[in-house]
Amino acid sequence: MKVKFNVKRYFQVLGISLAVIIAAAAVCMGIDFSGLNNEEAVDNTSTVEAADGKINVLLMGVDVDGLRTDAIMLASFDTETKEVNMLSIPRDTKMYIGNRYQKINAAHAFVDESGEIGGATATCEAVTRITGIPINYYVDFSFDAVAHVIDELGPIEFTIPDLYGDGVGMVYDDPVQSLHINLPPGDYQLNGQQAVWLMRYRHGNVNPSTGVFKGYVNGDSDRVEMQQKFLKAVVDQKVNASLILKIPSIFKDISSEIKTNFTVSEVIKYSKYLADLSSVNIHSYSLPGEYSSDSANGDVWIPNMDEIRTMVQDVFGYPADNITTDNPKNA
Repeated sequence: MKVKFNVKRYFQVLGISLAVIIAAAAVCMGIDFSGLNNEEAVDNTSTVEAADGKINVLLMGVDVDGLRTDAIMLASFDTETKEVNMLSIPRDTKMYIGNRYQKINAAHAFVDESGEIGGATATCEAVTRITGIPINYYVDFSFDAVAHVIDELGPIEFTIPDLYGDGVGMVYDDPVQSLHINLPPGDYQLNGQQAVWLMRYRHGNVNPSTGVFKGYVNGDSDRVEMQQKFLKAVVDQKVNASLILKIPSIFKDISSEIKTNFTVSEVIKYSKYLADLSSVNIHSYSLPGEYSSDSANGDVWIPNMDEIRTMVQDVFGYPADNITTDNPKNA
């Protein structure tokens, strides 16, 4: 259920809050805008209350249809050290979703026996099952929200690399999705549309001489790394005291394009923490694993459960003995 905002009532008290900054790291400033409506119910069945000095937020970028997740990122903020650990989870991660083993991005779109779509709740459950990290809050956003927010914040300085050494850069055309990416190598002042292209780019067009898509050398893991670099650039360039002046305009553009379980009191409570955040305090990780071919699901990311357990325990500070990719009913 979409959460409503009240711009006038809370604009004066918010400042730069945890919600803004963490959502900024994945939606490029997309959450605390001016007060969430406490009166409207949200689905918290797969989240828990924040505790132990940590705040864990799951960020989900959905595809054009608003069903499957095109990007999944878990941000864990330590209120004592002021550090943010961000874990990117490949959309192709194979695990038990709904009634069979499939990609984790299907959790958001899976329809259960009651006819309800899983949405953010199902994705939260899947991420906690595979990581053991309790999720306190979620932000579910469209890529239109990313474009709108970047346009409000102003251009982002970023360098597009020559990915394939042929001077082409990021070029891809998908008429079905009305997606046409065109980012040749070079230094950019990225606008909203270009930022979306950067975040959505997975591979190039088919090479006519080979019949094969040109893509990142390491597949989705390289894509995740590129997204993380961009998000850090956003934090370094746009998180400052002047951001508050842009909040009303940002809200008007994206209030209909995000869903979250943050409340007004929580936003205000966390607003004191991250006014001085920089990318130095943000540490990026990707879910350990490797790509494999699956007869039912195509190319999938096979999680390395031993490495995930070590990372969760050593980096995020949570027990991970019981994490699994299997059917939760068999646990």
